[in-house]
Amino acid sequence: MASYVLTSQADGSESAVPAGKRIPFGWKALSIGKGPEEAVRLRFATHPKPTGKAWLRVSIALDLREEVVVEALNAATGKRLGLFDIRFASVLQPHQSELTAAQVDEAGRDGVELRLVRGSAPVWIFSEVPVEAPLLAPHILYEEEKTSLPMERLQDTMASLSSVQAFGWLEGCVLDGLLDLEQAFGGGRFREAAEAHLRLFFDEKGELHYENPRSEPVDGKVYGIEGTLPFATLAQLKPEHPAIEHALTFWLSERQEDGAILDGSMLSGEGSYTIAYPMAILARQYGRSDLASLSLRQLEVRRERLVIGEDLYLRHHANGTRSFCNWSRAYAWYMLGLARTLRELKGWEGLGDSEHSRIQELERELARVSDVAISRQQPNGLWCVYVNEPVTGPETSGSSAIATALAIGVKLGVLGDRAAAAAKRTRDALDDFLTADGVLGGVSQNNKSGEELQRDGYRILSQMGTGLATQLYAALFAQ
Repeated sequence: MASYVLTSQADGSESAVPAGKRIPFGWKALSIGKGPEEAVRLRFATHPKPTGKAWLRVSIALDLREEVVVEALNAATGKRLGLFDIRFASVLQPHQSELTAAQVDEAGRDGVELRLVRGSAPVWIFSEVPVEAPLLAPHILYEEEKTSLPMERLQDTMASLSSVQAFGWLEGCVLDGLLDLEQAFGGGRFREAAEAHLRLFFDEKGELHYENPRSEPVDGKVYGIEGTLPFATLAQLKPEHPAIEHALTFWLSERQEDGAILDGSMLSGEGSYTIAYPMAILARQYGRSDLASLSLRQLEVRRERLVIGEDLYLRHHANGTRSFCNWSRAYAWYMLGLARTLRELKGWEGLGDSEHSRIQELERELARVSDVAISRQQPNGLWCVYVNEPVTGPETSGSSAIATALAIGVKLGVLGDRAAAAAKRTRDALDDFLTADGVLGGVSQNNKSGEELQRDGYRILSQMGTGLATQLYAALFAQ
């Protein structure tokens, strides 16, 4: 069991949000700069007395494009309590610094002062958020007796606003996890949580309000191929929603002569999950075989350009080069997109013989890439950041997605017992990476900094990763 000790007061300088940027949802945020005049000071609502481990946490409110270090000090004495190592963080990403019992006592008694000790610009954190999102407020988390199972902790965090992510691929992983939980366990609370998430982005008139990955407002439009994944959930919950047209317009406007939908001039593996899958959902919802055919084409063209022998790349560039070879999340998006799209379209009577033949060919591809992935699974049940390079260390989000694809493939009858056993090994391994409040750790940072950061062992807490772990738990339910 975990307890949150929230702040009763958060103060800082009256800094203006940088031009062209926006704090999401209209929530309150403060900037942490260098020196006492630019510090953020936190006071806590109660004086915690933990008997187990404890952590001080803050969550990022504006996109970061550098590595920074934030120091936590006793607000009265200036004594250091901890450090936050924050690298290329995305909005709504929580970060934590472990505290001893004595440090928790100091923080509760004297408060905490946060100062930037490395970085070129202030770091923005949320200072006040809705009560339904305690993870995202500054707080101290401490463990009490572990009376709940890991899956129970994960479900509780997912079924709240604490699990919200930036609109696009990050939030899409969470929304898919919520609908998967609802289908597996019922009860209504996961569907209600998904609807609450969507209300943060869509107003009463159905207009879309959000920021792109650089914290720049992009209201009323799709920022890129990663931005269409949440429309899969929107179409399932609200099939008549007017904003669904944004996704359709974007896809058709970006379609190339060969049917490929690119990320600018680059073909990216993400599109298997962020384009093909939501497109398949919309095809079924609206009875559009043309969308189903285009969805299959997204999978086919990625197989053609991203697979070289047993190697799988994330990106194929306009000059013919490829990058992120055998990255775990390249496997994740490629396989998860395959499995989820096939699950939507296999056996659909609205398709002709040609499409059913293409589906069978893609099923063979899912079986092929699954065999390669399983051969590279580590003994602990996880895959490494680069699946063929154990030195890069285990990575939980990609592992969750790969295993989810395996579990879905088993249910489709495409994969067999070997895949089922591999998926279950991953599920069991994830328990050790869940925090006391049900957030997945062991996730490699988003790839804004390229491959170097992926290889250096840096790991974060991630609601996106939590959503993928949830998808795995739900896919294996009753198996």
